[in-house]
Amino acid sequence: MDIAIIATGVAVPHGDAMSPSDDLWSMLLGGQSQLRVHAHLGLDSPACTLAEGFAAPRATALAHHALRQVIRDLPPERAAVVIATTKGELEPWLAGHGTDGLNALAQQLADMGVKLPPLCRVVSNACVSGAQALIEGLELVADGDADAGLVLATDALTPFVAQGFHSLQGDSPTGTRPFDATRDGLSLGESAAAVVLARGPGPRVHGYGASNDANHISGPDRDGGGLALAIERALAGVDRSRIVAICAHGTGTVYNDAMEARAFHRVFGSKPPPVFGIKGSIGHTLGAAGLLEVIVSLRVATEGVIPPTVGYEKGESEHPLDVVHGKPRKVKPGLVLTTNSGFGGMNTAIVVGGGP
Repeated sequence: MDIAIIATGVAVPHGDAMSPSDDLWSMLLGGQSQLRVHAHLGLDSPACTLAEGFAAPRATALAHHALRQVIRDLPPERAAVVIATTKGELEPWLAGHGTDGLNALAQQLADMGVKLPPLCRVVSNACVSGAQALIEGLELVADGDADAGLVLATDALTPFVAQGFHSLQGDSPTGTRPFDATRDGLSLGESAAAVVLARGPGPRVHGYGASNDANHISGPDRDGGGLALAIERALAGVDRSRIVAICAHGTGTVYNDAMEARAFHRVFGSKPPPVFGIKGSIGHTLGAAGLLEVIVSLRVATEGVIPPTVGYEKGESEHPLDVVHGKPRKVKPGLVLTTNSGFGGMNTAIVVGGGP
């Protein structure tokens, strides 16, 4: 596929500010955690979120910060936009303004001067939304429906979202620990990510796949068969020896991480490539997570450095993984596989790296 990722932008909470790509990369390499208890969410469990009252509406503010980093690189003619989100812009709806979250997000972006082209789609498919939106954008360009694509993913934390995960007993009271033997739940986060796609040279997606477990509304297929199918589809035509790392979904929940480990063993055998995850540092950013992790994976693939997995100390004996932790690990530049799974049983797998 001769479609390159020609620009990337991110917005991740870092104290009372939002970090762009370089700051996020430095933070990840340093093994820093941005998880804190935030009173406005009404929970005692830590999360990664902007300060209370910061730049509302929050999902739009995050999206606009990421967009500013890439919008100048978007070719003006025949461009498609794909917006990914789990809940959209909930704040107007929660305030009783009567608009739904997805329409509110599009309207807020328009109000900020972001011109949305006629070919604009919204993907809202739980926690694979960002990754699936990238696949949608790639196919729009590959099929000739557009000459370039802008993929934008954003989600913000509200008490509504935080209390929803808390009611499912899915959040960790102390902070997420991806793939650790003592993991006990996820930590939430909020962020935005944006990429521009166009034909030509540059880093690219080398393969992608998707599947559905058809198993449970919120629980994964325990043996990892659904995710393994998505990975096999992504690796079709890819030289597996070039995979230098796996950026896992790594939510820190008991069942998700066990499922991913089984899937990696099903595909790669007893010794999968080194695994890392970023949610111990910045939390699970919902619909933005997949696209954000693609951007981080591109950095790993091109620079040959894997950031440590914050929160991991010791893994399980069943389906063991080589989880990078403690400090960054140097590897040769190559390809990185990144995976995501979400409520409803959806799985995505994307392989990224330098061209060709």
